[in-house]
Amino acid sequence: QQRPSNNLQTSSFEYVKYYKPIGVTCTTDLRVKDNIIDSINHDGYIARHRVYPVGRLDKETSGLIILTSDGRIVNAVLRGERKQPKVYKVKVLIVS
Repeated sequence: QQRPSNNLQTSSFEYVKYYKPIGVTCTTDLRVKDNIIDSINHDGYIARHRVYPVGRLDKETSGLIILTSDGRIVNAVLRGERKQPKVYKVKVLIVS
């Protein structure tokens, strides 16, 4: 499993790219079992600020997700006229 990486840090914000494994819930609510914050901490990343996922991946899926303390990113990517389309790459296993 890959460790979370902190590719860009400023004095004000953190940006984390994380390959979310299957079974992790994209919530910052620490009361939820297998939440993404506990998962990145378990993988060795300790955030200096409170970070939030940009978007979400379903619990049953894995993939790259960005976490940040920069609320501007969420607004730029997910809201308003700058909202970006969601793109999924899906593998289907057919068992006969």
